[in-house]
Amino acid sequence: MGSWPSLQLVDDLLDLTGDPSMGKPRGTDVHEGKMTLPIIHALTMLHGVEREQLADVLQNFSDDRWGELTELLESAGSFEYAKQLIQNHIARAQESLESLPDTDAKSLMIEIAKLSRGRRT
Repeated sequence: MGSWPSLQLVDDLLDLTGDPSMGKPRGTDVHEGKMTLPIIHALTMLHGVEREQLADVLQNFSDDRWGELTELLESAGSFEYAKQLIQNHIARAQESLESLPDTDAKSLMIEIAKLSRGRRT
């Protein structure tokens, strides 16, 4: 179903933009060297000096490079790209549920899809 990938994408975004005071530590994936969708998107979209800078930030990442990383991801449009994909997955999930009979399970799945859109932690 289309909603489940959105949960992973929300998690990827929260790793980059999350507020540690909200219970989601920022940067776990980056510190572990994981290639999340926003990072892959930026590596694809950036060219020249900016792409080299992003590669350097990722290879030599430390907390004092957060500003650099987020600026590059913003420049590449990676945050907006991930947000749009989340919306698309949720919309497809909700559309696919429309044909199902009204049950508690259907209502729960619709609610999960809606909640994933606004997840903060």
